[in-house]
Amino acid sequence: MGKGPGAGEAPRLLPEPDLPTGPGMRSLFRGHAPDSPRRQTRIPRWYLFAADLVLVATALLVMYKSPAPLTGNEKFFGAAAVVLGASLALIGLCMGDSKDL
Repeated sequence: MGKGPGAGEAPRLLPEPDLPTGPGMRSLFRGHAPDSPRRQTRIPRWYLFAADLVLVATALLVMYKSPAPLTGNEKFFGAAAVVLGASLALIGLCMGDSKDL
C-alpha cells in the first residue's frame, strides 16, 4: 500500500515494429521539406490588362452612342464595366512577375 501503480517497477518498453526503410520514408524523416517546383500562374498578366481596356472601351462606347440623357441601366453598366476593369488591372498588378514566383 501507499505505492502508486508502477512504482518500484522498471518502465515497460513496447517492442518497436520493423519500420520500412524505403526512400520515401527516409525523405519523411529528414527533418525538412523538400524543395517543390515553383507554381506558374495560370492567367498571363496581359490578359487582365487587355480585359481592362476592352471593358473601359465598351463603357465609353455605350456612353457616347447613347442618347443625351442616360438611363439608369446605362449608367449602371458603365460604372460596373469601369469598376470590373479596374479590379482586373489591380489583380494584374498585384500578381507580380512569373519570374518572382
